Amino acid sequence: MAGPPRFPSNSQPPRRFAAKWSVSTRTRFLFLLVGFFALWSRPAWAQASYVARFKMEKPSYLLSEPVFCQFTIRNTGTQTLLFSYRFPSRAANRDLPQEPRFSIKEAGGRSPADPAPHPCGGAKGSVVYGTVTLPPGRVHTERWLLDQWARFTRPGKYRVHAERRLPLKTVNSTTNAVSPQPVAYALALDNLTFEITPSTRAQRRDAFEPYAKLLATPDARGFAEAFLVATTLPQSSFLDRLAQLAAAPEKEHRWDPDAALEGLARLGTRPAWEEILAIARNDKLDDAQRAYAILLLGERADPRMLPAMVRMLSTVPASLRDDVLRALGFFHDPRASQVLFDHLHSSKASDRVNAILGLRNLETKDAVPALLAMLDDPDEQVRPVANFALQGLTGEKFKTPAASSGKEPGALAKQWHDWWLKHEASFEPVRQPACHDW
Repeated sequence: MAGPPRFPSNSQPPRRFAAKWSVSTRTRFLFLLVGFFALWSRPAWAQASYVARFKMEKPSYLLSEPVFCQFTIRNTGTQTLLFSYRFPSRAANRDLPQEPRFSIKEAGGRSPADPAPHPCGGAKGSVVYGTVTLPPGRVHTERWLLDQWARFTRPGKYRVHAERRLPLKTVNSTTNAVSPQPVAYALALDNLTFEITPSTRAQRRDAFEPYAKLLATPDARGFAEAFLVATTLPQSSFLDRLAQLAAAPEKEHRWDPDAALEGLARLGTRPAWEEILAIARNDKLDDAQRAYAILLLGERADPRMLPAMVRMLSTVPASLRDDVLRALGFFHDPRASQVLFDHLHSSKASDRVNAILGLRNLETKDAVPALLAMLDDPDEQVRPVANFALQGLTGEKFKTPAASSGKEPGALAKQWHDWWLKHEASFEPVRQPACHDW
């Protein structure tokens, strides 16, 4: 039988624990212990636990009925979640990361027309966010009107690809401190289907009646959603109310009067455009409201409205004369063009500047010689605008000589004149996409 293990004379049996710690070992241990308690005393940001998804509110909708898609997020964790929120409406800026994205196609793969305006001049716009706190076990719900992403003009089956990446922060249950950075991103990615069926006039009237009632009471809960529906899918029955909301005094602006004006423009009837013209002429309204009405009239460019626009040049204040001159260029009408050419000889520099911008909006070859002549204007405010208008109309840019902004404007003008001599015969103006399609 084997005996107990033997060890060499110069070795010791293995020990489970060291009998003593060195001074340096004890120091390191105390340092780590202090650091551990220091970290323990800071707020602990728990991982967010959630369920986020999109769903259609019902499987089928009547043609012209508002089509809503619902976004929900449920807090399935133990700590309160916090995230950005604003009223659910499509933002002009399509690059905001927390906004939902919807891609809509018909059953055959065709994409319906996108009704969203192109941001004018490349401006993306901005939005203002509030915050939502979502305690454990609670659900947050948003209703997104898909008619802002697609014009549903015919019955059939539709597919929606909906996605969102919403930054989530957590609230420490002990200190109520909010995590400085997102602890997670709530990802919702869903492929949905629904059908649009034919509708009768009576059915459409019944579908919009609840929104019409809410639209009459700005203080009512649900007014904001009714206003969104009325301005996105305006009905003839909304005409009078939209006109009132668009012409409301500044002190009553709990809604966006510009959106009400756009609702009238989308309605597109002659009475709706008459209401917009009335707002443009109304000297009791804020200049900003009137200026936007003037812009919409220019974008519409209805020849029947042109005489009234020209008359406004002699009735509106100087600040709005500028808007009228610029808008006249959108009409592409010889009568409007002549007014703009005449104002190039105005004694007022502001008239000349805005006549130049109006000619730029004409997007015609005939405007170029007049713009070239304005490069020699004696006023330092006018010459750069003529250069800007030529750049937009031709797509060409020349380095601006320092002298061109002082008393010797001829250097820049010579470059443009030389370019025009070479390209006049084959020139085609650059056409900008319309900001709106009325």
